Amino acid sequence: MLRFFMFAFVFLIANSSSAQDVDYLQGRVIQGPFKTNVVKGGELSFLQTGNAEFPVSLVLDVVGVDNKKNRSLVDKYDVAGSDPKIESIFFYPVKGKKNVLVLVSWEITSRGIGTYGTLYQVYGYEKSADNKLVVNKLVRFDKNLSGMEGYQEGEEQHFPYVNAGLIKSYINAAK
Repeated sequence: MLRFFMFAFVFLIANSSSAQDVDYLQGRVIQGPFKTNVVKGGELSFLQTGNAEFPVSLVLDVVGVDNKKNRSLVDKYDVAGSDPKIESIFFYPVKGKKNVLVLVSWEITSRGIGTYGTLYQVYGYEKSADNKLVVNKLVRFDKNLSGMEGYQEGEEQHFPYVNAGLIKSYINAAK
């Protein structure tokens, strides 16, 4: 009996998290669609979700064998001082594997602690075995691919990778 309740609990948790993702699959297209060959037949779009915590999502549409578009959530971007702004999306190999790279920024204003300017984060996504896009952990956890352009606690900060060309140069140098 305990096993049944554990199974039911896990099933409910799994379904509630996937049900929550449905919120991020719908919304007004703010950029895109962008055709990509990272995933065969794929198109990427950024949506304004209407969610207060994660107002922007990246979705992948792929035409299936049944000629219907199948949409999946790639990622969602949270509020960090301001709503996220998509600065750039481009396609570039990372360690020889095709990737989708996204540069996101947020305006930060906390003048009381001397922090203001623009916060940047580079996100990378690669194709998974099931023909979806998943987070590229090499990009995500590279501490050089996030930073501030402005002032942080009164100290001047410069983020060197504020466009696709500079990000590509960094990736090439890291090979």
